[in-house]
Amino acid sequence: MLDVIRKNVRHPYIQALLGMVILVFILFFGWSVSSQKPTYVAKVNGDVIGYRAYQQAYDGMMKIYQEAFGAEASADKLRQLGVGRRALDQLVDQTLLMQEADRRDLTVSNEELQAAIQAVPVFLDQGRFVKDRYLRVLEANRITPKEFEEEKRREILLNKVEQSIRAEAKVSDADVHKEYEERNTKIDVEFVAFDPAALKQTLRPSESDLRAYFDANKESYRTPEKRIARFVLFAPDAYLASVSVSDQEISQEFAARSEQFAEKEAVRARHILLKVEPGAKPEDEAKVKKRAEAVLKEARATKDFGALARKYSEDPGSKDKGGELGLFGRGQMVPEFEKAAFALKPGQVSDLVKTSFGYHIIEVEEHRAGGEKTLEQVRPQIEADLKKRKALEEAYKAADRTLMELEDRKQTWDGLRKSVTVETSPPITRGQPVPGVAKPAEFAAQAFSLDPQKPGNLFETERGTYLVGVEKVLSPAIPPLEEVKAQVEERYRDAESRKLAEKNAEAFLAAARTSGWDAAVKQAGVKPAKTGWFARKGGAPPAASWPAEIRDAAFSLASVGALAAKPYPADGKVYALRLAGKTAADPGGFDTQKEALRAQLLPAKQMEHLQETLKRLRSEAKIKINEELLIS
Repeated sequence: MLDVIRKNVRHPYIQALLGMVILVFILFFGWSVSSQKPTYVAKVNGDVIGYRAYQQAYDGMMKIYQEAFGAEASADKLRQLGVGRRALDQLVDQTLLMQEADRRDLTVSNEELQAAIQAVPVFLDQGRFVKDRYLRVLEANRITPKEFEEEKRREILLNKVEQSIRAEAKVSDADVHKEYEERNTKIDVEFVAFDPAALKQTLRPSESDLRAYFDANKESYRTPEKRIARFVLFAPDAYLASVSVSDQEISQEFAARSEQFAEKEAVRARHILLKVEPGAKPEDEAKVKKRAEAVLKEARATKDFGALARKYSEDPGSKDKGGELGLFGRGQMVPEFEKAAFALKPGQVSDLVKTSFGYHIIEVEEHRAGGEKTLEQVRPQIEADLKKRKALEEAYKAADRTLMELEDRKQTWDGLRKSVTVETSPPITRGQPVPGVAKPAEFAAQAFSLDPQKPGNLFETERGTYLVGVEKVLSPAIPPLEEVKAQVEERYRDAESRKLAEKNAEAFLAAARTSGWDAAVKQAGVKPAKTGWFARKGGAPPAASWPAEIRDAAFSLASVGALAAKPYPADGKVYALRLAGKTAADPGGFDTQKEALRAQLLPAKQMEHLQETLKRLRSEAKIKINEELLIS
C-alpha cells in the first residue's frame, strides 16, 4: 500500500486525499502533534493575527513592490526589503489601532458602511451604484458580501481612529516661527567644486596598485551561488492526438458550465436627461418637465436621436456620446429607467420617465431576449477545452512517470537526452528569472529549492509540466584578479579620484585661510561660482540638491567671508564654501504668514503624532510573534 501511495504521490487525487488527512491533523492537533506549535502568526494584547490574514497582507505588499520595481523586483531585492516582517508590522499596527478605537468608543454605523460601499468606483455605472455589479464583482473575486462588508467596516474604523489621533496634533508658535526663519533667512554662497570625474582619467594605476586594491576589497567581488538548471517540457500539444472526449463528458461539462453559456436579457439604448435638482421646488420641477415634453416632441419627429442628446442632455457621462449608454442588463439601472427601457422595442422612443435624477427620454436600439445557448452551439468549445485539459493531465502523468524512473534509477538525465529534448538554463543567481520558460521567476525559485543530489521535481505551468533538475552548482567564489581586472581598475579610479578631489579641496581651503579666498583661487587656477540667494528650504542648483549636512554648514557660517571648516561632498563633487552674503528674515512679515504656515505644517505634524502614538502603543503592548511562520 505504501508503495502505491509513493508511486502516485504527485497525482492530483492522491494529493487531495493527503491534503484532507493533513487538514484533519491540523484541526485536531495543530501544526505539530508532538510539539503543539502555535498556528497564529502573532498575538497583540491577546488578539490573534492568523496566518490567512498575514498571507493576504504579504501578497498585497509583494504586489505593490513588484509594480513599483517592475523588472528589478527580484526575489533577492524583495528579501532584502524584509517584506515578510513589514507585512506583519502593518498588521500589528492595525490591530493596535483597532484596540485604540475600542478605547475611544469609536464605531461605524450601518449608514456609514452603506455610503462607503456605494462610493466604490468599481460598483458604479455612470456614477450610480448598481447592486448587481456589486454582487458580480465580489463573486468574481470569491468574496462574500459579508466578508467584504466586515473588511470595509474595519477599514472605515481604522480611518476614524487615525483621524481621531491626528486631530490631537498641534503646531506650536515655536514650530511656526522656526519654519518662517528657515524659509526667509537667505544666504549667497561662493564655492569651488572639485570634480573627481575630471581627475579620474589622469590616474594611471600600476599592477601593484590594482593588486593591493583587489586584496583589500576581495569580498566585494565574491560571486553568489549560481545554478544551471536542466529541464524537459512535457507540453500538452504532444498528447492532444491521443486523447478523446465522449458525448457523456461533453454533456456533463455543458451542465456544469451552463451559467457560463447563458446570455442574459439586455438592452442597448440612448437617453436624454433633463436634471431635477434634489429638493427642487414644485414650480422648478414643473419648468423642467415642460422643457422635457418639448424635447420629447422633437425626439419623436427626428431620426437623429443622438444629435438631440448632444444638444439637450444634462448627463455628463453620455451627452457627448449622443446619449449612448451601451448594452446593459437588468439590475444595472434604477428601477423606473429599467422598466421603461426593457418595455420598448428597437427604434421606439419612451414617454417621459421620472427618476431621482430628473426626466429621461429613452430610445432603444437593440433588445436581446437572452437565454441559454444550446449544447450544439458550444460543443466545439467544450470539446476543445476538455481535450486540452486531458492533454495537460497526460503531459503531467508522462512527466511524473519520468521523474519516478529517475528516482528509482531506471533512467538517467544522460539517458533522457537520447529520447527527449533536455534543455539547460544559463548560470543563474537566486531570484534571477530563467529566460524562455513559462513563469521565469517561479522557475528560478524552483531550481534553487531543489536538492542537487536528487533527480529533480515537477513544475506545472500553462505551457505544460516541466521536469526540472540541477545540472550544476557553481559555489560562491572570489574570482582571480585577471577575470575582474577591468572592474577593479574602474573602482580603483573612482575611489582614488574622490580622495584626490578631497585632498585638493582641503589644500584650497588651507590656502584660503592663509592667503585669502581670491589668492587661493588664483593659485589653484580654479573658477569659483555662486549659488545665488537661497533659503534653508529651497534654492536653485546646485544648492537645491545639496544634502542637509552641507546646507546646515553653509547656514552656520557666522559672517560674510567666513570659510567652511572642511570640504563637503555632494552631487559626485567636493565643495569648498565661503559665505558671500546673508539676509535675515523680516520680523514684520511673520504675523501675516503665521496661520498659513501653521496650516501647511499641520499634516506633517499629524503624521508625526500618529507615528509617535503607534510607537507608544507598541511599547505598552504585549506582542508575541511566532517567528517560525514569518515569510523570510
